[in-house]
Amino acid sequence: MKKIGFIILSVMLFAAGTQAYGQSLKDLLNKETIKNVVGTVVEELDVIPANIEGRWSYSGIAVRLTGDDMLTNAASALATGQIEEKLNGYLEQIGLRQDTFSYTFSADSTFSTSFGKLDFPGTYTFSSEDDSINLDYGKNGRLGGVTLEAEAKISLNSMELLFNADKLLDFIEKISAVAGDSGLGTIGSLLGQYDGIRIGFELTRK
Repeated sequence: MKKIGFIILSVMLFAAGTQAYGQSLKDLLNKETIKNVVGTVVEELDVIPANIEGRWSYSGIAVRLTGDDMLTNAASALATGQIEEKLNGYLEQIGLRQDTFSYTFSADSTFSTSFGKLDFPGTYTFSSEDDSINLDYGKNGRLGGVTLEAEAKISLNSMELLFNADKLLDFIEKISAVAGDSGLGTIGSLLGQYDGIRIGFELTRK
């Protein structure tokens, strides 16, 4: 863990200094206040097997615009919201929902992606320096030849994986082939309007 105790203490001391006239130290240290401080400071964990290991269920789509031609904050929020809405709609069509899609990571560097009743096994490598995970589905099987590199953000109960948009669309296209859906072109056209877009999954630990 990345010095969470020190961070919490620092935040509490800062709060004590800025609210000296409004709250006593006893008030600051009560159970509810500590709970709120811990909730505010998101504990980001290192990208290592000990923190990745376990089953992670899909909880939503994640979108980030990172290109040089970044939109204004308001326009960026509008664009990402539009993309998320369309992607969520498409994923619903092919059956990719909270109860049907998940990742399971093991300590031995193997993992599996589950979609419905199908499992897609592979191996993963990681980098705690640049907070990334590389997913390799091997040369054989339904996803043979597919490799994905993801930016990862991990906390105690959630993980965000962000991929290159084209790579992830190719991955979704392959796993959605089992559903016979052909709506990917619309989303590809939408994402083509933005440079440097990264899309991925919000995951919850099970």
